[in-house]
Amino acid sequence: MLKLVYLAKRKPEFSFDDFVRRWRRHGALGMQQPLWRHALGYVQAEPIRPAPLAGASEEFDAIACFMVRDEMFAAFTEEDGAGAAVMAADELQTFSAPIPTTSLWVDEERLQGDELGGIAAYLFFEEPAAARATAQRARSAGGLRRIVLDLRRDDGPLGPGANTLPYGAILELSAASVPDLAASVGSEEKGLLDESDLAVVTREAVLWDRLPR
Repeated sequence: MLKLVYLAKRKPEFSFDDFVRRWRRHGALGMQQPLWRHALGYVQAEPIRPAPLAGASEEFDAIACFMVRDEMFAAFTEEDGAGAAVMAADELQTFSAPIPTTSLWVDEERLQGDELGGIAAYLFFEEPAAARATAQRARSAGGLRRIVLDLRRDDGPLGPGANTLPYGAILELSAASVPDLAASVGSEEKGLLDESDLAVVTREAVLWDRLPR
């Protein structure tokens, strides 16, 4: 499985609520493209405003995870290229920058659970070892529905140049509610969020889920 994670900002003319509606339309457009036949999962993680936990950033407006079959690029057709061009044009109407400039291809390690959705903290780390250490502390804390470690993949089908975020790993921590997440990661100073280089607390909208379990 190939997995793309992007971290984006909205076009400045949108309010946050208007942007989320526009983002949903962008996702729906993607599902209409021929390339979607390879899709396994698609999550739009909407940052919660105001940030509900200490250490969480409000700098970004969108995190998305797009999971596809390994053969997607090997089976790429002319129609797929046309669909990709449609999506690239729509990105310019939705985000402040093209998605390829704010994205990371990763290998996913499911450390606990596999259910998408709920309240999720996305923790970005420059150093994978630090991410793994925080993941182990999160497992020991208990109370989380999902713990996933995403490790930067520079040998992906598009090569290392496709990775444009300055991070080596992303840790996904999901709970049923903000209080449950706070109880697990710590809402006071020096909680798990503070161990990361960037933390964003989100509400996940699961738009597609055909992932193997």
